[in-house]
Amino acid sequence: MSRNGKAPPLPAALARAAVDSIADAVVIVGADGGVVHLNPAAEELFGRSRERAVDLPVRALPGGAQLAILSERVRVSQESQSIDYPSPQDPGIAVSVEAGPLLDGPACVGTVIVLRVPRASERALDFEALAAGLAHEIRNPLAGLQGSAELLAREAEGPAREYAAVIAREAKRVDGLVRELLDLARPAALQTGPVDLHDVVGDVLVLARGIPGAEKVTFVERYDPSLPKLHGDAEKLTQVMLNLVRNALDAVAGRAGAQVVLETAASSLRLRSASGRTRPLARISVQDNGPGIAEAMLPRLFTPFATSKPHGTGLGLAVSRRIVEAHGGRIEVKNRAAGGAEANVYVPLDV
Repeated sequence: MSRNGKAPPLPAALARAAVDSIADAVVIVGADGGVVHLNPAAEELFGRSRERAVDLPVRALPGGAQLAILSERVRVSQESQSIDYPSPQDPGIAVSVEAGPLLDGPACVGTVIVLRVPRASERALDFEALAAGLAHEIRNPLAGLQGSAELLAREAEGPAREYAAVIAREAKRVDGLVRELLDLARPAALQTGPVDLHDVVGDVLVLARGIPGAEKVTFVERYDPSLPKLHGDAEKLTQVMLNLVRNALDAVAGRAGAQVVLETAASSLRLRSASGRTRPLARISVQDNGPGIAEAMLPRLFTPFATSKPHGTGLGLAVSRRIVEAHGGRIEVKNRAAGGAEANVYVPLDV
């Protein structure tokens, strides 16, 4: 102890040795988004030596795009945040990531990211890993079954042809379920870049108009052209919005005057951290004039396999929420006071 009762500052060499002795992977990121330090566990996880990684942008690490987004959020908010992240060595394994601000007095000079890979014993009863493995194994024989049934349907005659067509159709439906299960079981790995939300919504509308029954539905578009581009995964956001539009089309099927509204705007809501800092949000909304959602279903909408649809899987909204949360956003679904349902996706504009 010093004479004033305070502990002397930790020497830089000893501080680095302490970081390097941590069993979990540690990445220190500077305020400019560049890698300042990797400990040996991080070198092993990313397959990069410290010398090769230092001064590169953190997004240059394998799978580093999400780490870059997380690091910037923490730097701006100066609040710790956490995500699940697909392991660079095995995307089927979820790595638990904690990031906190690196403070020098009142100034935030970077972020410290700690990545914890589950040990083999911890993964033994991991439902997500089990589901991903099972879904992967099912897809291989299922593809053979579907292909054989389609060939048989083309060559057979009479009742055998009809039965083969049923087998092929049901195999295709099961394959869709397996793909959704895989999406839910593994972390939402983002391929990020600049995204124009109106390009996403435009692509979704093109796809939606090809869905059977959509020709009887009026699509209304209400867009805010002043919305800037955001940083995200255009393909994943398209998947989310297409799922919401499909739900809306199911809700209005067979109704007179069926209508689906797509709307974009700068949200009046803002994400607020414990420090009081806020971030602006874009809102993408899908509204329908269907019968609305049963009150008993509202609390279970994002629960896997919970569905009120006769042929639904109950996985679409669960997968969508995972994707939106990986973007640092939120999703909500509610009944409208005027009738029908409304789904809103909120995505940060400053990520």
